[in-house]
Amino acid sequence: MRLSTLVLPLFIAASLTACKRDQTESREAAKEPVAAAAQSADSPAPAVASEAPAAVSAVATVKPFDLELVPVTTKALPPFPYVAMPADLKPDDMRTDSDLDFDRVYVLAGEELRPVEGKVMSREFMLSDMKWSVLAAHRNYETALKALGATRVDTVHPMNEKFIERNGGRYQAIYDKMKLPYIDASTDADTPGFEQWLLRTPKANIWFSLRVYGGEVGVMTIEEKAMQQQVQALSAAHLSTVLKKDGHVAIYLNFDTDSQVIRQDSQPAIDEVVKLMQGEPSLKLRIEGHTDATGDAANNRKLSLARAESVAKAITAMHIAPDRVSAVGKGLDQPLADNSTEEGKAKNRRVELVRV
Repeated sequence: MRLSTLVLPLFIAASLTACKRDQTESREAAKEPVAAAAQSADSPAPAVASEAPAAVSAVATVKPFDLELVPVTTKALPPFPYVAMPADLKPDDMRTDSDLDFDRVYVLAGEELRPVEGKVMSREFMLSDMKWSVLAAHRNYETALKALGATRVDTVHPMNEKFIERNGGRYQAIYDKMKLPYIDASTDADTPGFEQWLLRTPKANIWFSLRVYGGEVGVMTIEEKAMQQQVQALSAAHLSTVLKKDGHVAIYLNFDTDSQVIRQDSQPAIDEVVKLMQGEPSLKLRIEGHTDATGDAANNRKLSLARAESVAKAITAMHIAPDRVSAVGKGLDQPLADNSTEEGKAKNRRVELVRV
C-alpha cells in the first residue's frame, strides 16, 4: 500500500509485530549517546560517525557540524512535508500539532544543538492505531527517509547528560527549543526514541525530527527558508494619528524565540517610533509587552517585560531621553484575539505604545 506516489512505501514485516519496545526509565541511560543509523548500501558516506562519540568534557567545545559532508539528493521529491503518514491510518487518528509557514526549531546536528528557521509541520499518531511495535515505527520511517535521500545526522541523544550540560544544564529548556515532549534515552540503538534526519536538496535543507516514545510516533518536518516579511512598519505619521485618536497603538516586532533580543528585520519599526518622538518633543510613551497564552503565565509576564525593556533601550539608544520612555510587561492578560488559533496568537504577541 502506498503512502505517497513519490515516496517509497513503508513496509511492515510480519515479524515486527512481535518486537517489544526496549526503553529504560532510568536516567542513567541518558549518559550513553545514541549512534547514528547506518547508511543504506547505495548511499554516500555518512556525514557523521555511525559509532557513539567518545565522552567529552562538559565544557569542551563540540566540533561544528559540517553541513557540506551531507550528500545532496538528486531524487524527485513529493511536496511538503515530504513524508506521508501511514496509508492505513484513519484521518481521525492523526493529529497535526503545528503547521506554520515560519518558525524556529532547534535540531541535533552531530552533537550540536542547531537553530533552524523555516516552514514547520508536526504530526502525531499512536502506535496502537497501526498495531506497530517501536521497532516497526523506526524501521518504517528509516526506509522512507532513505528513499528520499535523507541522512541521519544525530550522534547524541537529547537526554545525554554531557550534552545537556553543554547547552545550559536544563533538559526541559532543550526540549522546548526542539519542540519535543519528554523522551527518555534507550539502551537499544535500533529504537533510540529520537532520530534527526537531514535531506539536502539543491534549493533547501529539510530536517526531520522523528520520535517514537510513550506509545506515540511524532514526525516534524522543518524546511529551511527565510521568512517572507508580511508586516510592514507603521509610519511615524500613522503612529501619531492613532496615538492622538486612541491613546495607544500596537506594533509587531520579531524577537528571537523565548528571548528579548529584537531581530534586525524589526529595526525599521523602531526607526519610525524614534521619528515620531523626534517630531513630538513633548511626547512620552509607555512601552507595553504582550504575549500569547502559550506557557506559564509568570514566565510570559517576565518575558513581556524583558521585551518591552528591549524596545525602550533601542529607542533611547537613538538619542531619545530615557525619561520619555518607560516599560511594563502585561504577559497574556490583555489578548486581542483568540489564543486557540495560530493567527490569534500571532496577533496577541505584540508591543503597544501608550501615550502617557
